[in-house]
Amino acid sequence: MEEVMSAELVENLVDFCENRARMYALLSRCYEKELDAAFATELAEAARVESDDPALADGFAALQADVAMCDDEQLEMLAVTFDRVFFGMGPRTAQKAFPYESVYTSEGGLMMQDAYSQVLRVYRDAGFAKNPGFTEPEDHLAVELAFMALLCGRAVEALRAGDEAGAERQLRAQRSFLQDHLLNWIERFIGDMRKAAEDGFYLDLAAFTEAYLKADEAAVAEVLS
Repeated sequence: MEEVMSAELVENLVDFCENRARMYALLSRCYEKELDAAFATELAEAARVESDDPALADGFAALQADVAMCDDEQLEMLAVTFDRVFFGMGPRTAQKAFPYESVYTSEGGLMMQDAYSQVLRVYRDAGFAKNPGFTEPEDHLAVELAFMALLCGRAVEALRAGDEAGAERQLRAQRSFLQDHLLNWIERFIGDMRKAAEDGFYLDLAAFTEAYLKADEAAVAEVLS
């Protein structure tokens, strides 16, 4: 980052981080619990992703199309898919994708292993705590995405306060968390999620999530260069 940024560059970075905060919050909600009518509407009406990369622009448009005008029956079917994909509720032989970093980074594929302890330390150092109403462990994907949304919001606050060094620290923290606690397991998780979802919203969510995280890490790296 430049040592002294122009007003235009500051505003561009504010827009960049605000858009990312909104996207991370949306993705976090997608993995937190089943879709309800209010969130389906919010997602369908969210600002489109502007990108030359079809995996991002077309990927998000596909997600929105999946939930546009969902009725109660369709939402119920999506809830059944959510439980099958992420909690293994269904046939024993069905593919499952458990959204916990520890499952994909521990030797035995177990929950609440080293990754869990590591993210707890990161959260504590950053003064972050998950929503107490969400009872899943802290290395659940929804929590890790919510943490990224928080860091993006803090970068915006620093930029608006004229604290460019503080904004850079937040961006570096975001890049580190992406590398150490999202991109280190997301490909394997998404591979399982694709197989478990088979088609529809959760298949499109899998594709978009992987594409977005990889593109975002590259974008943050470019900003910091």
